[in-house]
Amino acid sequence: MAAAWERFIGHRVLPKAALVVLAASLVAAFVLVRSERRDAHNAGVLDTACGGVLSRDPVRGLLPGDETWELYADLDLTGPSGRGPRTLLRCSVDWGERGRLELAAVPVLEAPLSGVRAEDILAARNAKEPGWATAYRTATTQVTAACPAGLPGYPRPVTRFRVHASLFGADGSEQVRAAGELGEAVAAAANLVRDRGRCGGPAVEPWDVRPLPWPVAGGSEESEEPGEVPPACRWFRPELLGGSDWGRGEPKRRGVTGDDADACSLMLRRAKAVTREDQTAVVTSVSWRGPLLPEVRTEYGAELAALSQDPGPGAEPETRRKRYRLAVWADASCSGVRTLSRVTVDMASAPPAAARADGVLDAYLASSGCRAAKALGKVWK
Repeated sequence: MAAAWERFIGHRVLPKAALVVLAASLVAAFVLVRSERRDAHNAGVLDTACGGVLSRDPVRGLLPGDETWELYADLDLTGPSGRGPRTLLRCSVDWGERGRLELAAVPVLEAPLSGVRAEDILAARNAKEPGWATAYRTATTQVTAACPAGLPGYPRPVTRFRVHASLFGADGSEQVRAAGELGEAVAAAANLVRDRGRCGGPAVEPWDVRPLPWPVAGGSEESEEPGEVPPACRWFRPELLGGSDWGRGEPKRRGVTGDDADACSLMLRRAKAVTREDQTAVVTSVSWRGPLLPEVRTEYGAELAALSQDPGPGAEPETRRKRYRLAVWADASCSGVRTLSRVTVDMASAPPAAARADGVLDAYLASSGCRAAKALGKVWK
């Protein structure tokens, strides 16, 4: 042994080669241990973040495996949390200098109404929303989930919430891939909120999750593509006003759909008008439900008291007017909820407004799935 050792250390190459092999082995062992520790740490981050909904292979595939991930801003208020929070679930997984994956679930809070008239409801869509409520518009992917039973802790019913996820530090092609890979995690987060909030209704599926086609401008979820009809206005057809001469161009539409009220305003132009006042007709529809009904009855008390089943033009005290507007009211059960509805038809002549108002109201109620509708009457405005 001693002789062999003497020959080994006396060799010109072997000692140096052995040292290189030993150093390489130590480095490899150190790298392996460090890698295993990093992988275990990273796995723990995903297991913890947002209740564990990120702990999925598609999400891991989006994050750099050679980086250490850190969890920030982890917040879970999906259980009993007293007063309704503005954020239900939130977490951020960061790595490197600019890489970050964020996920958040926030309630959809209706903008407070300044009144219950159609113009007040339509104005609410332009209310400026805080940043936390609009972050979904620029997210990598998002979903709006229903909570029919209502999220607990809020002063007014909150029957919807949004979950959105964003991958930062990725290029365009990576963003497209991430939108698909994050669908399962976003759906799982939505269902976590649903289950803990006892929302009821159908579960959110990964295919329900999708990116918005472009950043949405304005303060309402009812922002539409140019030319697209707002959901609250899809019930209307120009022929409801009689004839085809109300089809000059597209009607000017504004619409809002909310938890307690829906409203739509349409302005139509006549193809061949006799007078300047006869060029346009205006149709407005509005429905109220739940907590707004007492306020509606107070706001429209005088009008409701003046309702008549047949208010002919002679009932209008001013016999000569440039415009005639007839309001028609109905009480119905729409989607199983007690609903009060009002439709107005505004035209340059009283007889066509009176002749078309009932048909307009019937079309509106039919499109809303209303049953047991009861006409309450009409009144000239």
